Amino acid sequence: MQTRTPAFWDEAIRRHGHRVYVSVLALGLTPDRAKEVVQATWTRLIEQHAAGKLAELELPGLAIRQARFIALNELQRRKTEMRVLAAVPEAAPEPNVERVVANRQQIDRMLDALATCSPTAKKVFRLVYATPGGTCASAAQEVGLSLQRVRQILCETRTHIRRALEATP
Repeated sequence: MQTRTPAFWDEAIRRHGHRVYVSVLALGLTPDRAKEVVQATWTRLIEQHAAGKLAELELPGLAIRQARFIALNELQRRKTEMRVLAAVPEAAPEPNVERVVANRQQIDRMLDALATCSPTAKKVFRLVYATPGGTCASAAQEVGLSLQRVRQILCETRTHIRRALEATP
């Protein structure tokens, strides 16, 4: 039978390989993984045909169905693995006590520096940085200042805080 010759399969792979590859790519596999699936598809088809398990050999339809079957099984397996991994909580890393203390001290120095600012500067800073979606424009409208003045106040306040952080170790 002519379909069992290596030349037949070489020709079939040459003629239909790209179409099978593209059908697997369309499922969302990476190009490298798609190449592996296509290779496995052709190998499986050759083995099944040699064993007499294929009643008909319609190409490229049979190869595309086989490749999609392999790819969909793999995607389903990955999806299941991802669900399992998502259900298992990761162990949180142990917090570095020294770093936590240093961060708290730094935050305390920032708050102390902010406390020495004018009430308007505090309000502008809070409106921009502590309000979800806060912007300089919304803060300017809220406090009744120009946008340029609000930006200037923020710049001065950040400079003041930065100096306070640099002054104390």
